[in-house]
Amino acid sequence: MSDDKAADEKLADILHPSTKAKEFKITLEFGYRLSPDYPKAVDLAKKNPAYTEEGAGEWVRHSATFTPAQVDDLFALFNLVHEWDTTEVLVNHKRIPYAHQLWIPLMWFYRIR
Repeated sequence: MSDDKAADEKLADILHPSTKAKEFKITLEFGYRLSPDYPKAVDLAKKNPAYTEEGAGEWVRHSATFTPAQVDDLFALFNLVHEWDTTEVLVNHKRIPYAHQLWIPLMWFYRIR
């Protein structure tokens, strides 16, 4: 997904909020971190079709959006970045309470096959 398409999706969600989402999505956003896991996390995020990057250097923000079909990729990236203070979890492009503590564990049910 291109940066423009991801931005258009976010804008559409803001301008036309719906009580029914078209598709359930979890977005992980994280910033620069002095950690051996940082390059791995960036590589994993960049493999995501909905990857976006804003800013540069120490102020860079990486964003990757996952659907239930991509839960294994979400799990791999989340395990690298979940303890970083720069990490945010969004549900359908929105910051909601307990996204990190509640919604991410609920996604793990999609790992059961």
